[in-house]
Amino acid sequence: MKLGTVARMAALAAVCGCVSVDEEAKKAVDALRTGNCAVAEKWSADLADDSFYSANLGHVEAGRVAMLAGKYSEGSRRFRAAVDSAVDRTEASPKLKMGDLANTAMASVVTDDRTREYYLPPYEINMALTYGIMTQLLEGRRDSALVDARLAVYVQDSFAGLYGSDVKMDSDGIDSQSKSIIDEQNAALESMIASTRNSWENPLLWWLTGVLFEADGDASAAWQSYRKAAAIMPGCPFFAKDSSRADGHTTPRQGRAKLVVIYEQDFVPMRESLKVPVPIYTGFSIDIPKYGDSGIIPETVSVHNGTANSAAFAALDVRSLAARDLKDQLPGIIVRNITRAAAQAGAQASVNAAGNQYAQIAVFAGNMIVSAIRRADTRSWITLPAVQHVWCDDDMAAGCYELSVVVNGNVIPVKVTLAPGETRLVWVARTGNVFHGASANIGGRGSATADLKGKEIQYVVQ
Repeated sequence: MKLGTVARMAALAAVCGCVSVDEEAKKAVDALRTGNCAVAEKWSADLADDSFYSANLGHVEAGRVAMLAGKYSEGSRRFRAAVDSAVDRTEASPKLKMGDLANTAMASVVTDDRTREYYLPPYEINMALTYGIMTQLLEGRRDSALVDARLAVYVQDSFAGLYGSDVKMDSDGIDSQSKSIIDEQNAALESMIASTRNSWENPLLWWLTGVLFEADGDASAAWQSYRKAAAIMPGCPFFAKDSSRADGHTTPRQGRAKLVVIYEQDFVPMRESLKVPVPIYTGFSIDIPKYGDSGIIPETVSVHNGTANSAAFAALDVRSLAARDLKDQLPGIIVRNITRAAAQAGAQASVNAAGNQYAQIAVFAGNMIVSAIRRADTRSWITLPAVQHVWCDDDMAAGCYELSVVVNGNVIPVKVTLAPGETRLVWVARTGNVFHGASANIGGRGSATADLKGKEIQYVVQ
């Protein structure tokens, strides 16, 4: 057996099948799980302010970390920067910006997808809008939150018009090797994508905009948002109830308050870089992003409102949106990687034809070094929750309440005061063994008397 053949086999065995993750990002998430926001704040700020390719991602990561740290003004600023990078707020009307993904195509063929500028995919834009609204409410800036709620309606309607009801992979021009890898990875994602029908519809954001519009007295806009939330997630009893009210079946009693609880579970799984052998180019591998087994099962969440205990509902599986987004991107990712492998194979073939064994070994060694250090683009918004749960009671009497948000038996006490006609938001997020939370007034006749700014709560569960 020739030396070159042995080297190819050894190198291929060494690099293929390996899985790696972004270690700095992992450290940041691990720190958040213990309540140490400082490590994550530095990581996300560096990503936002000092990264050429990942600034857009850095803004949303920094906004989310700031929100978990109780720094709602900073969170709002970061989310605004991220949304503005994706949406042009013109005087006439907003417009979605379509990122020029071809501007680094040549560099991507030579190196890897990490040299492409990161543009927020639709599900991350929607999450940035959700958190932008929530942080402004927690700051006490309800008017600004309403402006962004109307922007969220425009953005979600635009996504529906651009992408339709589903994404269909265009297989024209894709070789059999690429199709095989795509099919294999899609099969691995099936369990994660089961709870959503595409990668951009966000029923919780639709419903939240409806809550804001109704509290502001704009019933017609609220009804449209409620109906869309219920259409996307028909199994959610809270969405269904508000959609039913939109159809005139029930109306809230005068003087009663509405309480909304949004509970967020843990974090979405991180994408991993997987090396896959390419048999048609002997000795080469390609790098693709993948999700491992997240091991996350939606928690049992309920709310005790002072008189009775009732279940919350897992209204949005963010893991599923992230997995669908990866599925949508896979054809392009894999074709680009196969193209890189072909370019490497072409260089090797050229020196092989020349017959210079030293040149052959040198080119082969260079190709193996490139293959070894290359990684898939595993960038995605990793400080997002895995699942968002929602609970709502729109028929509560005014007064002081000692609520209990019960998560898998752990009780998180939350005190709220409801004024007549008020709509109030309680937000609770679990990061590892730490619970963060705050309460804010959304609107209604109680706005003038109820406290407006969010008050942070933090509990550590041993």
